[in-house]
Amino acid sequence: MEKTLDILTILLFIIGTVYCFQQWVTLPDQIPIHFNMKGEPDGWGGKWGVWLPLVIGLVLWVGLSQLEKYPHTYNYLNLNLENAQRQYKNARIMINLMKTEISILFIYISWMIIGFSGVDKISHNHWLPIVVFIIILFSSIGFFIYRSFKLK
Repeated sequence: MEKTLDILTILLFIIGTVYCFQQWVTLPDQIPIHFNMKGEPDGWGGKWGVWLPLVIGLVLWVGLSQLEKYPHTYNYLNLNLENAQRQYKNARIMINLMKTEISILFIYISWMIIGFSGVDKISHNHWLPIVVFIIILFSSIGFFIYRSFKLK
């Protein structure tokens, strides 16, 4: 599962990067870089701003990938010799899933900026996917914390 999520995330970053390159020539010099809760742009910047979410997402993905390698350094409740390996695996999978979810968010933000700036001017509720992301992320974390209690 961990390798599958890593491969999926890398493919999504590649697709997002290719999409940014394809749309680059159609983007105006000023693009929206921040949106209010109505989905309306309220901050503007140069077209290089379309790359910022992808770079932030990639930096977070690399950082969480490094963190994922050291599950023995995390804080656990009720860790002992009998459950240590199960707890470590649970924590690794949680970090892996979190980094995939966070990466998808930043790829989406980049797509959203292009969609609002480009020729087609995509218009939809930009806040809804962000709320869904927050619910999914915290639900995932809650699930793995609950699971860690079950792995005593």
